[in-house]
Amino acid sequence: MPATWDPSFRPSFYARWGRENCIISARTRRCEYPQFRQRLSIKAAWGGREDYLVDHRRVAVDDDSFLIMNEGRSYGSEVHSRASITSFSIFFRPHMAPDVLHALTSSPERLLEHPAPLRSANVEFSERLRPHDRLVSPVLRFIRHHVEAGIDDETWYEEQLFFLLTRMLALHRKDAVIECRVAASRPATRGELFRRVGRAVDFIHTHYAKPIGLGEIATAAQLSPYHCLRVFKTVQGCSPREFLARKRMRVAMRLLRASTLPLREVAALAGFQSRSTLFRKLRASGESDDRRRMEALHAQEAQHDE
Repeated sequence: MPATWDPSFRPSFYARWGRENCIISARTRRCEYPQFRQRLSIKAAWGGREDYLVDHRRVAVDDDSFLIMNEGRSYGSEVHSRASITSFSIFFRPHMAPDVLHALTSSPERLLEHPAPLRSANVEFSERLRPHDRLVSPVLRFIRHHVEAGIDDETWYEEQLFFLLTRMLALHRKDAVIECRVAASRPATRGELFRRVGRAVDFIHTHYAKPIGLGEIATAAQLSPYHCLRVFKTVQGCSPREFLARKRMRVAMRLLRASTLPLREVAALAGFQSRSTLFRKLRASGESDDRRRMEALHAQEAQHDE
């Protein structure tokens, strides 16, 4: 059931909240949601960032990422932005994830005998910021498009959320494969190291605009710097420094394409030390259109400085 801010809708919305699927899509510059125990959900944001307050830390969802939060998790969120952003969340009804997993993994014979799982154990997803991908993100965007178009068909949304959960469960299986690559003899240790690398990823996505290095990233992950470096590379396929540089470049290119901000402001917002540093990084990239635009901006601003 898509939600709206129409006051007349609120009584029926809260009467059904937590028992049915719910999609919330809102445009806002400022909002705060207090800590609350929630259902399994997936979060996205476009045009800015929404900060989720989880375990006494900030996790910023923005144009580059989405976030899955597990059943029964307590958290709050807030938006403080100069321009309106789209805050987008999907909350799944109780037991939907185990029901979908049962339908996907059980034999036809078992499904005939037991249409519903014998015991409804929750699926525990990895709670970390994930870069937009070709698996989950297209479904999120597709659902968002129909919500914004005003589609109000609960049966259609139920089918789409089933499809979304199949993609989320496929991502969950991929996580399990990557987790097995972590060098540790005990499965529990591998799981914990995988989770801590997730915290390092969250820290980079949230604090990329500040001067941060391996020490700060490792502290966020509660690992020693060189242990963090080694495990991070195993899980993410690149070093923390490379991950941070890619994040900053994505932010800079997005701002260049979507705004008319001066180059020095783009550099500052993306976490580069100066306009010249950003200019050098983009010249080294393969983005020809962005490079030409930046060269023009750089020349124009350098002339103005003179």
